[in-house]
Amino acid sequence: MKIKFDEASHTYTHTETKQNLVSVTTLLGKYKAPFDSDKHSLRVAKREGVPQELVLEMWETEKNRACERGTNIHVVLEDYINYGHVEDNYGWLCKSYDKAVERSIDPFTEVLSENLLYNEFHLVAGTADLIYEHKGGEFTVGDFKTNKKFRFSSPYGERLKEPINHLHSCEFNTYGMQLSMYAYLYEKMSGKKCRKCVIFYLNEDRFLSYHINYMRAEVKALLEHHSTSRGEYCLQDTVPYK
Repeated sequence: MKIKFDEASHTYTHTETKQNLVSVTTLLGKYKAPFDSDKHSLRVAKREGVPQELVLEMWETEKNRACERGTNIHVVLEDYINYGHVEDNYGWLCKSYDKAVERSIDPFTEVLSENLLYNEFHLVAGTADLIYEHKGGEFTVGDFKTNKKFRFSSPYGERLKEPINHLHSCEFNTYGMQLSMYAYLYEKMSGKKCRKCVIFYLNEDRFLSYHINYMRAEVKALLEHHSTSRGEYCLQDTVPYK
């Protein structure tokens, strides 16, 4: 493996060139308008009649709680998928996952969990929660999401930045781009073809399955824009499908 992932710093490094690779989530974050916490917390504080500092503190507490919960759920499901181990008090979670897979994923021969993906030219890397291998050289990308909000459009009409500014800035589209990026990276690494992308969203106590269009054209445009900004214009599909 040419790429090493350091979990503590959440960084990807090329083992031979020692170059740092940008993570998929960091790259996509550059194409979102930054959240104006000062503006929105002030609006909420005025609406609720509380100090702005209290709103910011509550948001930070909720963010940390959600991150911890999401990490725990990912660990539990990774152990279940890889080893069949069911953690105490999480039997409901594993059963819900199995039902979601049965509803959403075509018959598969193998499932890869926490699979490291990368592209050496674009210096981009990421870790896909799930890749389901199908017969005939196809695969499905899956991803767990546990955050509180899952919106299909921006309540403020905000859009992602060029060259994907035709997309609303919302969870459905940002997650769709994330999974599509994983799909594109795996296509390039394996020579296989993406069949579909599926988000497993944990809503309270059960998984909801959302099928995402594979936005291959948007991924290519974004990577081209990213490479151009680094002064390395090129986007060649040099790896054919098998």
